[in-house]
Amino acid sequence: MNSNQNEVKMERRGETEVVFTRYFAAPRELVFDCHTKPELMRQWLIGPEGMVLDTCEQDLKVGGKYLYLYADQAGNKSGVYGTFREVIAPEKLANTENYIMDMSTFDPNAPEDPNATFESRTFTSEGNRTLMTHLCRYASAEVCKMMVESGAADGMAECYKELDKLLLEVKR
Repeated sequence: MNSNQNEVKMERRGETEVVFTRYFAAPRELVFDCHTKPELMRQWLIGPEGMVLDTCEQDLKVGGKYLYLYADQAGNKSGVYGTFREVIAPEKLANTENYIMDMSTFDPNAPEDPNATFESRTFTSEGNRTLMTHLCRYASAEVCKMMVESGAADGMAECYKELDKLLLEVKR
């Protein structure tokens, strides 16, 4: 595997799964914290162009809920929400992910979509680096294809450049 820290590798697995991998030049505890602590997430988890992470609410435990909303300067919002399925600090984080495209119809108390995307991130120490393996399992081959073609890997790469900067600032 290429260990270029700035490169997000993407691998299709079957019709509905995609695995992204990327190295970070930091200990896994810190990389895990940056994926789970709102005060750190707000500093690197950028949204679509011109949007910032405006709301970052979570109950980081198995069965706990989360809500991440992005906002632009005009007040437009979109985001994701879901439920944590597995939390093993600093090793693994798994959750469902539902997309909020229209805030006027979003009901945070509505039941989750049974076809929600499933995500799992595993953080593995490799010397003084961390390998993050991010599995995404989509509801259908069509949704998977749409996500791959939408440039999901490029969006992740941009976020992770911001995370690299933050890791340099807060490195233990």
